[in-house]
Amino acid sequence: MKDFLSRVWLRSNQAGWNPHIFEWYFRSTPIGRSFRTREEDMVFGFLGTVLKPHHAVLEIGSGTGNYTVPVASRCAEVVAVDSSPGMLRYLRERCHYANLDNLDLRLGHLPGGLGVSEIFDGVLAVGVLNYVEPLEESLHKLSSILKPGGWAVFNLPVSTPEGWLYALEELLLHRRRINILSVEEMIGLTERVGLKVQATAPAGLSKGGITCFLLATSQGVDQEE
Repeated sequence: MKDFLSRVWLRSNQAGWNPHIFEWYFRSTPIGRSFRTREEDMVFGFLGTVLKPHHAVLEIGSGTGNYTVPVASRCAEVVAVDSSPGMLRYLRERCHYANLDNLDLRLGHLPGGLGVSEIFDGVLAVGVLNYVEPLEESLHKLSSILKPGGWAVFNLPVSTPEGWLYALEELLLHRRRINILSVEEMIGLTERVGLKVQATAPAGLSKGGITCFLLATSQGVDQEE
């Protein structure tokens, strides 16, 4: 069945959104606005505990730049990677109007085609690990590009009723299969690739959430020491 779905139904995981439709949904629809607000609460709450002005940050799946622009205004350097040329064009124009000169935009994707050779103080990946295959290899790549004591903020769809509805919608409407795990599975997988989970938090329209955010740190001496 899995092979049949892959051949006949499923779209490539690299297939991107139209950036204008993406932004319209999250800015103009009640559900989109509500979900984005809850997501931002988690992301900026975690970043507030780890992001420093001197940090170099890698954002994987920068999309339309909802996090790229505010993160770049709070740190020394951001390398923003996305698999969609259309998203990068949209973000490049947005960065131009924001007058930011500490951004490096690159085309790439997890796990094998990320297109970075540097290591970073922090990694941000929102809505990216939903689709990547294989998931463990992608998380291992994310872990490998962090400095000792570096941090990562990322999320995964969580196996709650809201999460499973999302998985079904993606399969039927958008023709994409997603990774969906319990919180315990997420923590186990994250720590298996060498990261230490510091905190988790659900985000969504229900108490259990549609997705779970994790704040994790790499092993080694903290950079601030």
